[in-house]
Amino acid sequence: MKANTATNFSPIVSDEKKIDISLNDNEATIKLSTWTDALGWTCQKTLQVDSEMLDELHHVISAARYKINKQKAVENEEIESNKIIEFPCIR
Repeated sequence: MKANTATNFSPIVSDEKKIDISLNDNEATIKLSTWTDALGWTCQKTLQVDSEMLDELHHVISAARYKINKQKAVENEEIESNKIIEFPCIR
């Protein structure tokens, strides 16, 4: 019998969603669960990612994160620019 060599990481949790990640051999398992009052945490999707795709997944997630953060920064700049009150011109 082969010993279980899985490595589990701390889950990422929000109010109604949870992502669990574990490593087993050369494969990462990513599970998305949602909270239901009557049932508790219920697994909705499971994704198995081999080691070769894991680097590419990291790259794509990082690029998406960068783009979202950049959009937020632009939106915050627009909000801040709306708060500026110009001094009256003296002629």
